[in-house]
Amino acid sequence: MLLRKLLLSALLLLSSATLTGCWNRKELNEISIATAFGFDKYRNQYNVSVQLINASEISASKGGGGRVPVVTVQLSKGHTIFESIRAMTTATPRKIYSSHLRILVIGEELAREGIAKVLDSLSRDHELRTDFYIVIAKGASATDVLRILTPLEKIPTDKLFSSLEASERNWGVTSTVDLHQLIFDLVDLGKDPVLPGVRIIGHINQGEAKSNLDHVSPQTLLKYESLAVFRKDKLVGWLSDKQSKGYNYILGNIQSTIIRLPCPKGGDLAIELIHATHKIKGKIVNGHPEIQVTVRAEGNVGEVECGMDLGTNEAMALLEKELSDSIKATMASSVMRAKAYKADIFGFGSAIHRADYRVWRRLEDHWEDEFVHLPVHLTVDAKIRRTGSVVQSFLERMEEE
Repeated sequence: MLLRKLLLSALLLLSSATLTGCWNRKELNEISIATAFGFDKYRNQYNVSVQLINASEISASKGGGGRVPVVTVQLSKGHTIFESIRAMTTATPRKIYSSHLRILVIGEELAREGIAKVLDSLSRDHELRTDFYIVIAKGASATDVLRILTPLEKIPTDKLFSSLEASERNWGVTSTVDLHQLIFDLVDLGKDPVLPGVRIIGHINQGEAKSNLDHVSPQTLLKYESLAVFRKDKLVGWLSDKQSKGYNYILGNIQSTIIRLPCPKGGDLAIELIHATHKIKGKIVNGHPEIQVTVRAEGNVGEVECGMDLGTNEAMALLEKELSDSIKATMASSVMRAKAYKADIFGFGSAIHRADYRVWRRLEDHWEDEFVHLPVHLTVDAKIRRTGSVVQSFLERMEEE
């Protein structure tokens, strides 16, 4: 019994010796919490900006001192990203803590030159998580985007983060891409990346003033607009909103959206898409690659702005065909634009790789040129599940009277 107690005591002592505690803890009064980074190119150097939380203004227990809730610091220029970030300590009173990063903004000029070096630096930072979203400043610098104050959300990057998720979920013209996904797309020879674009609506100088938060209709806003197309790590162009939605149809990223269809006798009606599935299949026909994309969608009639009786089988069949044709045309437009950029943003190359490894090995070195001539067969099967509680629109009765 005594021996057992001695062994237990020895084990407890050994286990306690391995507990080192919070050896790398950081006190709040020793750090500046960063919610967003911005990267731009300045001649042959990198220009780094960071949005830091003004903790005294965010505190819920205080009314705040009337100052802005965040501060954007943009002073550092260096030949490497790591050098530029470390040099920012000359302008901030504390070490920048980046584990709560939510948004990374890359200026369009830098994106066109290539983003691989930026991503390599970030992927090596042990403090960074990979769950922040990466966006491209469309027609602006990343610094300008981080200077804009936004209403409704105290921290502008919270607005950018939430708006991107809501837009992808309810409208379908954007796409959330984190660091892990972006690097995966870059190293995959059969797929090129896309990133969402954010545009400044209004004047930058007005947007960075606190008065921008005091208007019912803010003078300057940040708005997500279309998708940026990359060939490898370089930005080569943009998809329109319609083409961006087509991209999401093909990749199965559509959760919900609105589709406007014409009525037979004039006017329009709106279909709320509530469910969509996709399938991309590669195949080899007579030694040449082909792609088959199949999309199945379900929707409800959300609005009718014409005199149309939805209670007949003929009317429903007509609407389902128009809905299928509309989705198919949107997808075809996206494929055509991607081929114009020679950028396989859909991962068709990966589908060919899965279908026949030997054929892919023959094509992978010149896949950009092969992709341009790749036959892509699109099939859409759309169904309308509900027409609403009013089958016959009262507009039709008004027209009859």
